[in-house]
Amino acid sequence: MFKSRRYKTYDLEEKWLKEMNHVMSIEMVAKTKLLIVPCSGEKTAVLAQDITKILREDYGLEDKVELFTSLRRSQVEKGTSKNHQHELVSDYFPDVEAQVDIGRNQLYDNIRGTHVALIEHMLTPHRFLVEGQPQCISVNDHLMTIRGYLDILKNVDTLQRTLVTPYLSYVRSHSIDKYKKQGFFQFDSLNMVMEDLQRGKLNALITVDPHAKEAAQLAESLGMDFHSINPFHSARAINPYKLGLSKDKAEDVRKHLRPFQERFATLREEEKGDLYVIVVDSGTESRCENFIERACPDLSPEQFYALLVNFEKSRNTYDNTNTNIKSFSPINTSNMNPEGTYIIIDDMAVSLGTANGAAKVVKEATEGKGRVELWTSHAVTMPVQHEKANDRRYIDRVVCLDTVPQHINLNYEYINASAHLLASGLYKAHQKLVANR
Repeated sequence: MFKSRRYKTYDLEEKWLKEMNHVMSIEMVAKTKLLIVPCSGEKTAVLAQDITKILREDYGLEDKVELFTSLRRSQVEKGTSKNHQHELVSDYFPDVEAQVDIGRNQLYDNIRGTHVALIEHMLTPHRFLVEGQPQCISVNDHLMTIRGYLDILKNVDTLQRTLVTPYLSYVRSHSIDKYKKQGFFQFDSLNMVMEDLQRGKLNALITVDPHAKEAAQLAESLGMDFHSINPFHSARAINPYKLGLSKDKAEDVRKHLRPFQERFATLREEEKGDLYVIVVDSGTESRCENFIERACPDLSPEQFYALLVNFEKSRNTYDNTNTNIKSFSPINTSNMNPEGTYIIIDDMAVSLGTANGAAKVVKEATEGKGRVELWTSHAVTMPVQHEKANDRRYIDRVVCLDTVPQHINLNYEYINASAHLLASGLYKAHQKLVANR
């Protein structure tokens, strides 16, 4: 009798402990606040606002996500003491040294115990220190601002520190090993940046379509989570359950997460199927093949591969790139459809040298009748390259995502997708953190 009651007591205690652990787990999840912090102003502040709104309304985070903004130097009242009551300030000194300051009160009351998501554009070709003055904010300045934030965060405990950037800079050094075999050595900037962010205690990085796949491998080898978002994927690659989307939200959100597939579907309907995809080099081959396969699910492999124009590119010097059609390409100069639209798919648009090389071949083969469009994730064109990039003799239209804030003089068309793409990546990263707590 005594034993029976004793076992019952133990059973009740065990049940009570399980219930309490469940309640504590629910409370812990509820308290896992996501803090959105724009590292700079202007379009970066707008991007942070848009991401916050999308997470609240589309992903149902509501009060679990909060926007925490900073002041500029000019907004700080004169005579403000540098003490525990000081507000967050993020700006640049007149010589463009990064400035990030915060008082202990805000650091403890607003930041401590949260999942901090630092939002920053790492390339802003037309952002100036002072409007009307020539001093431009460079990629190095943005990188130092990020490091400034990571440095002040070392003074407080946070659940996770995540960098959210539409375009990841310092990704051009991904071919170091290839050139080293040729006796040519390059500054390994990608490795340096990743190691520096890791030293700054960054836990995760979210970006759109990074130029170097090595960035993910390097980040993960350093113990950081790396979330790469592919804007060229289709609905089949977007799992609504992972994104916590309700039925009434799922389809609308998915359209924002597949911007180029949506555009292709619209064009395919308008052009009655006369669409072709140009593979400018071996580096874009898989991207183009996957895109056309998912864009044309009604076609057999033989049929959708027949829509590809395969080029090869060889870069011999800094300014000399040769572009030729590969021998196995199903489409070549002898059978190009003059009524077709030829779409070049790539991750970056700079001065359009490679794209123009392929477009010129198409224009000459179709006697100027074939239409050529360049679809790319990032417009990384600088002001000095505008004239060359705006040349429309061979490329009829350039379509980019809004990952890099650009000047209106640049003759590109933009798809406003950055906030939606980054919000989806940040939501998944945050849910992973919540699940592991």
